[in-house]
Amino acid sequence: MLGQVQYLPLIFGLITGVILVIGFYKFRKKKELPAKDKKQIDEVAREIIAKNRQADLGLVARELPAHKKEKQEAKVPLKSERKDLKEALRGTKANLFGRIQNVFTSKDSLTDEDMENLEEILYTSDLGPGTVQRLLESVNDKFEKKEISDFTGVCNALKSEMLHIFQINKESDYEELFNIGNHGKTKPQVWMIVGVNGAGKTTTIGKLANTLSKKDLKIMVAAGDTFRAAAGDQLKVWSERANVEIFFPENIKDPSAVAYDACEKAKAQGIDVLIIDTAGRLHTQDNLMEELKKMKRVIQKVIPEGPHETLLVLDSNSGQNALIQADKFHTALDVSGVVLTKLDGSAKGGVAVGLACEYSLPIKMIGVGEGIDDLRPFNSQEFVDSIL
Repeated sequence: MLGQVQYLPLIFGLITGVILVIGFYKFRKKKELPAKDKKQIDEVAREIIAKNRQADLGLVARELPAHKKEKQEAKVPLKSERKDLKEALRGTKANLFGRIQNVFTSKDSLTDEDMENLEEILYTSDLGPGTVQRLLESVNDKFEKKEISDFTGVCNALKSEMLHIFQINKESDYEELFNIGNHGKTKPQVWMIVGVNGAGKTTTIGKLANTLSKKDLKIMVAAGDTFRAAAGDQLKVWSERANVEIFFPENIKDPSAVAYDACEKAKAQGIDVLIIDTAGRLHTQDNLMEELKKMKRVIQKVIPEGPHETLLVLDSNSGQNALIQADKFHTALDVSGVVLTKLDGSAKGGVAVGLACEYSLPIKMIGVGEGIDDLRPFNSQEFVDSIL
């Protein structure tokens, strides 16, 4: 009898456990959805996952909730306060002027070692090797002639040579670029915008169209980037903000065909300036570079003088890689000028000097913000004063 009493707690525990397990499964069975509902939910989930994967690959434009759409569009305001260039170029100034200052300000006179330190700073400031050699020759010449002896003298010598580089290498005439309709210019003027992925081509086109439309000109933009699914839609938003016409044939996938039809339409409608977007491509993609050459030839079949401007959009954050891009695009297309973007967020703006020195490419415009008015003419004096 005593032995049976000892086993009572164990028996009671087993019975309690069985009851709890049975209760759990009954509860779960009540909560489970019918097989038909589960199947529908699984199908919806698979569809959502598939769409998200396509969007991540750039195959479709992912739909955003209304409040996120508003937030996304607010990233590019219709108007923005004009930024001070010195403030926009503070990163580049810190990368160049700041490091030179750290080396020289504590010295009463310059030494050969100081010149070696200056050489290292310049080579690591994204100016380009040819540009650095030229700047060093100018500074060393003045140093040997005892014309400079301190930090101020070094900065003045660098400024002088940089300005000379910009002046002898076709510094951009911004007013002439936008002086459409005068001096016997044919209409439409065709501007072809090229560059690598992510450099800011579409944004630049929107800003250019906005600037031109303020001059009471008839502007058309052509969605020649038929590769990226959302490119045409993005360009459409910019064209609406700039209040200009867009040529966006959704049924044409050949970029050369888009360029041809856009030129025909621009001629027929008396358009002043036709701006043609192109798909971003790496400068190493020879087949895609050949496609750009084809677009240029097609434009010339309709407008023999075109394109009147072939503008290369370069991201200043690319640094010396931007020089390599410029070399390849210029060789293929005979680029007429550069739009240097994202200077407000870069420490590598010195690449502008390299572009002028090593490839004789004028910097026509610079981007210093995301707003539609944040594209401004390049002024070499203002630029050099802002980084040194």
